[in-house]
Amino acid sequence: MATGGGGGGGGGGAAGSAGNADHHKRNTFTSYVAPLPGDLRATADTNEWCLPSDMRDVHLAKPRLLQGEQIAASAPAYMYSPIDPMDSSGNPTTSGSSSSASADGGNHKEATFGLLSVTNFKLAFVPLHAKRNPAAPLVDLYQENAYLGRNEITLNNIDHIYTIAELGRAASALQAARGMASNNSSRRKKLEPFKQHNISGRIAALHIVCKNFRLLKFSFQQQDSKVFGASDQGKLIASALVRFAYPMRHDLSFAYAHKEPYYSTLGASGTSMYATKNDWARELIRCGATEWQVVSSASVQLLQNPLQAGKYTVPPHFVIPKSCSVDRFLDLSRAFCDSRAAFWVYSYGNSAALVRLAELQPAAQQDTKSENVMLELVRKCDAERQLRLLQLTDRLPSIQDVLRSYQKLRRLCTPETPEKFMLQDDKYLGLLEKTNWLFYVSLCLRYASEAAATLRGGVTCVLQESNGRDLCCVISSLTQILLDPHFRTIDGFQSLVQKEWVALEHPFQRRLGHVYPALPAGGNAELQESEQSPVFLLFLDCVWQLLQQFTDEFEFTQTYLTTLWDACFMPIFDTFQFDTQAQRVKAVRDLHLVLRPVWDWGEQFSDKDKMFFSNPLYQRQRGDLGAQAAAAAHRRSLAVGNKVVHGTASGSTPSRNTINPQLFSTASSVPQDRFLQPAFRIFDLQVWDQCYYRWLPVLDIRGGSQPQVDLFHRLLLSNIAKVQRCLEFQNFDDLPDAYYEATGESRPNQSKDERPEKEDEAEFVDGVERRKKTTTTKAGTPTNGLNSVSGNLQLSTLSSFFPFGNPIAGDAPHQLYDILNSSSELLMETSSFLDKSSIV
Repeated sequence: MATGGGGGGGGGGAAGSAGNADHHKRNTFTSYVAPLPGDLRATADTNEWCLPSDMRDVHLAKPRLLQGEQIAASAPAYMYSPIDPMDSSGNPTTSGSSSSASADGGNHKEATFGLLSVTNFKLAFVPLHAKRNPAAPLVDLYQENAYLGRNEITLNNIDHIYTIAELGRAASALQAARGMASNNSSRRKKLEPFKQHNISGRIAALHIVCKNFRLLKFSFQQQDSKVFGASDQGKLIASALVRFAYPMRHDLSFAYAHKEPYYSTLGASGTSMYATKNDWARELIRCGATEWQVVSSASVQLLQNPLQAGKYTVPPHFVIPKSCSVDRFLDLSRAFCDSRAAFWVYSYGNSAALVRLAELQPAAQQDTKSENVMLELVRKCDAERQLRLLQLTDRLPSIQDVLRSYQKLRRLCTPETPEKFMLQDDKYLGLLEKTNWLFYVSLCLRYASEAAATLRGGVTCVLQESNGRDLCCVISSLTQILLDPHFRTIDGFQSLVQKEWVALEHPFQRRLGHVYPALPAGGNAELQESEQSPVFLLFLDCVWQLLQQFTDEFEFTQTYLTTLWDACFMPIFDTFQFDTQAQRVKAVRDLHLVLRPVWDWGEQFSDKDKMFFSNPLYQRQRGDLGAQAAAAAHRRSLAVGNKVVHGTASGSTPSRNTINPQLFSTASSVPQDRFLQPAFRIFDLQVWDQCYYRWLPVLDIRGGSQPQVDLFHRLLLSNIAKVQRCLEFQNFDDLPDAYYEATGESRPNQSKDERPEKEDEAEFVDGVERRKKTTTTKAGTPTNGLNSVSGNLQLSTLSSFFPFGNPIAGDAPHQLYDILNSSSELLMETSSFLDKSSIV
């Protein structure tokens, strides 16, 4: 019967095409088969959204599913750009009349037709019959995630969902998607996560605002219910999103359904997970902190008592003053919020320590005896008996202030219409100032600089905050980055995040909004939502500011930082999914959760993506490495997983024996002359354009911004490395072609008689020459890669937000990756022996 129906549908399609070639009607009973001849619905003029014949096989556009992933809802839809691209005159492009745009999918110049699906992991849009430009490369350099496509987002990434009610059959779906109707405010409705929604009315479009500053806009078919029956595609998708994007329990996350085994490759990495007592002991040895001791909760009898353990919320491992017994420390900690008494995190110089401390609980604030005793215990650990208390609560914004600032910044970076974009553009600086985001970044850098200066002066610094788990993480991490060059490497930075944010339990689950618990009777939704706050993004922005001011001091790039922010919303990786270590242990024990650290970047990205995590200008000093590691660092690989293991920051594989710091040298191995002193005034700061603006094509400057500069730096460094190698071996036959183009000389091993009438063109990327046959082109015509045109090097045109954003044909050819990949070894030699004077 199915076969016969298909044949009849095919015949009906042939007959119907004779009468109406552009508007083939679909029989809803058979879904994707054309209606039979004579069907009244085939000539009904009440259906304003008739699909052309090449769109009937929308059911073939299915998303790629992971193990344990299931589709909850699917619907054909049009996906629109966040705002319309501008033409050369600066005016937004249009797509013709509303009626034609609504009735014929071929006239949706601004939209892409495909299948929109909601799964228990992501929102996926699969374009139907995506047309590839023949000039576009088969492979480009834009970042590709192994778990997510370019038109897919995780449900954890969704922050706000807005529905646009149907205007009526005479209105345009394009108008609904763009949200430009005059009565848009009355039709646009936000779906609140804390409420049970009874979605009423027909939904013409959806606007989805993501936590990583992405805005997605979809419009749906507007079908006549009298003719086609009730099939509200928009309501189907919206209902599925509200159900799966706002889970009320953490065990509803996709991570619990994804049971694919994980095989770690972090053994060769220098990232310390701070998951064992030995990890903390190694850090004590590295910092020369002899007056402190590591405590494991599993070895404390009081914390193992079920009747007493509930009174404390301490992490599995923490460092306390050696002069204080564990029982006394725990007794004093009960007076502090979340039991966060003085926890050691870092030491600099002889004995100056960086300590994190929570404030007293409200009931104990009248009696400061416990706080004074705790501070005196910390003072005894300082050789000079000096201490400075840096109160952060009164100096830095609250988590609610950070949330409001972030929301204002995101509204500025996600305009919904060209009109709104132009209005914001005219008042951009004023609107940016009103967000207070750069002001908060400035404050964090300022007090981190003060804390670093205090430690350099040999004075212990105590950072105090309400619960010691939010802004304390920001200031403490920034202080260590300013003082210690180890934390400016990729492995060191990852170890720092593990220590300050994961091991000491920053509440990622609440701050990033991974769970939306049901409100009790009479509960306040605003109070519950105030628990959310992107404190970690504030920290990453501060690090990005340092990266702009001290480019050659950091091994990682802004691409690495942007990718790290995106990784916060990947539920497959547990690093940023829990509030405490106890939650993580319970999930593994009771629900058999498979733990995957986000630092195993090979799980998500290929080598070509990880290649752009490394900074070509980074200079690792020989003093930073041990004797055995120095030789290996001379030829280290660009792949993140093959970094040299730092002498004291090894992996977190548990050891049979516990390390005793007292048996090792007491001298600190932290260099004292590699500290940074950043500028922290607001006019010294910039907007992190790659992270905040990458989803706005209108702001893309082809061949501009930092990615183009980085590509040119790679070229210069590789050419310098070639010249230095020629000088070292006194063999000048392998000089880069850039030398001969600049001097006009010919290669010594090529005589004039042997020279062809016209030399083959040479592509230059990172100093590596790729010869190819020339074709007749006009002078100055740009081609792929790095080309020599009229004696001048022409760089390949990259996006301002490379490797993010939407690629344009020819701007990142696959030959460029081949050249970069083949020259990676040469680049790493440059990073090892090239001194800074060579590139000044």
